[in-house]
Amino acid sequence: MRRISALLAALLATCTVQAASLQDFELSKLLKEVARQSSVGTPRAINEDILDQGYTSEGNQLINHLSVRPSHAQQMRSNPDAVRQQLAASVCANPGYRQLLAKGAVLTYAFSEYKTNRPVATERFQASDCAARK
Repeated sequence: MRRISALLAALLATCTVQAASLQDFELSKLLKEVARQSSVGTPRAINEDILDQGYTSEGNQLINHLSVRPSHAQQMRSNPDAVRQQLAASVCANPGYRQLLAKGAVLTYAFSEYKTNRPVATERFQASDCAARK
């Protein structure tokens, strides 16, 4: 009886790991498709200061690559908390993003300076960031 219990416990643990791996695989596949669709028509201007360069995905992470004018980059560097708050408000107000976050995705914004690609800021959001905003 003890052997059967141990065997069942081992099988159950294996099934749980496989289920998690399948969920990770499905999320990665979904994020690749979202990145592909969201990158259609890029680069595109969001406004006079920000250029959307498109999306990529890495595992459970969806990354939006954005270029900003040097003057805007300086403002962002001077006000990192305001940048994060504005991005969080945008992410958490978007039902599609919230759905991805609920599935375990991490949404990342990677800002660089236009033409030089000098890093400006990187902000990452997960489901708990929106739960805290409710």
